[in-house]
Amino acid sequence: MTLEKRLTEYWQSNSLTEPGNTVIVACSGGPDSLALLDILWSLKEKLAIKVVAAHFEHGIRGQASKDDESFVKNYCLEREIPFYSESANIPELSRARGESLETCARQMRYAFLDKLAGELGNAFIATAHHADDQAETVLMHLLRGTGLNGLTGILPKRGNIIRPLLAFTKAELVEYCHHQGLSPRHDATNEETDCTRNRLRLQLLPLLKKEYNKNITRSLCNLAETASAEEELLHELTIKAEERLCQFDGQGENSYKIKISDFIKEPLAIRRRLIQQMVSKISHGTALSFQHIEAVLELIDRNATGSSLNLPDRCTAKISYDFFYLSKKTEKILTSHGTIEDTPYKILKLGSSVVLPYGDTISAYVADSLEGEKSFSKNKIYCDAARCGTELMVRYRHDGDRIRFENGSKKLKDFFVDAKVERSSRDRVPLVVNSCTGDIIWVVGLRQTKVALADKETKQYIILSYDKGEE
Repeated sequence: MTLEKRLTEYWQSNSLTEPGNTVIVACSGGPDSLALLDILWSLKEKLAIKVVAAHFEHGIRGQASKDDESFVKNYCLEREIPFYSESANIPELSRARGESLETCARQMRYAFLDKLAGELGNAFIATAHHADDQAETVLMHLLRGTGLNGLTGILPKRGNIIRPLLAFTKAELVEYCHHQGLSPRHDATNEETDCTRNRLRLQLLPLLKKEYNKNITRSLCNLAETASAEEELLHELTIKAEERLCQFDGQGENSYKIKISDFIKEPLAIRRRLIQQMVSKISHGTALSFQHIEAVLELIDRNATGSSLNLPDRCTAKISYDFFYLSKKTEKILTSHGTIEDTPYKILKLGSSVVLPYGDTISAYVADSLEGEKSFSKNKIYCDAARCGTELMVRYRHDGDRIRFENGSKKLKDFFVDAKVERSSRDRVPLVVNSCTGDIIWVVGLRQTKVALADKETKQYIILSYDKGEE
């Protein structure tokens, strides 16, 4: 089977593009990218795509870099291939940024390609990564330590970036150029052992091929394909498990909770992936190490209420009453010092409402009798107006708060423990207080205290109601 036919089958089996799409071939002038540009230009009608070439001149090799640009430009002019280019002084820019040449050049090259893709109408970017690159990537991930995701290596398609040559070796691409009479450029920096990838390519892979497995490149590529298919399956199963088990705990998208008794029924692989997936979501991409994930699993296995674990990027894992919480610390609106937004309290005027952070609302109005009132509950109570003081106040807990009941008093902290209020939620429970005496009238949504209880002598009532905002 010819290389062109194999590429066509690979292209179609991986659904790299749709008819009419524009494909930008990132061409450096080397054998890999030149072969890619030449093949796609010859197959553009068969693949139903528009092909253009793009070259980024990085200035790292002086005149040789400029000659690379001229070479690609002339190649395109001879074949009437639309050509785009951009130049930058990467050595100077990398020093200013404090980055390596390779990192800076890659960032600037992709910035140019992304910008061009937008200008051409959401075009695809085709890079010349091949089987040898795939083998190097998988091996590098193995040496550094990786999970299944790292073994997938380079994907055929990621966003608008496609890699049509992953099924072909470097030797095949060099042979193609030779057969087509092409004279690609040679980048001498690829032969320097000054970075990990070059050492892998020039030293380790040849050694493994010679001493251990002559088909090491193909074996590593097969591993990547197998891992990719299994990674996709596990990803789908993890999403379903998340939909089934995970819920927001009322603090927006920065905090998840899972019932531990349900969580531990999942296979170990799903449990590990769920932890990673939740942390990634609340911290916008943070990846946990194997050791971190195992520490979280151990925390869950112990299931000790109040225990917690600090994770990277200000993430925290906590256990409370058979629930496991994963959250990211943010600048608090609510604190244990009784802060509501930027003030320590809010005055609750009769006949009006107080809107709290997250949309919770507490209302108060005066009634001469309870006739016609709908049933009362933990979210709607009535008090003796004369015992509420001249003014009501809404705040959050203070250190040392106590609440009074008919059979005695208790620390608010102990009340929360007895009521099984998660520690992470206690700073968010509003309190209605007599502003004159400081006595707590209502632990909102949980319990009315002895203070201001109505009795047969009550002549006027204050009705308090609580509407919880959407979580």
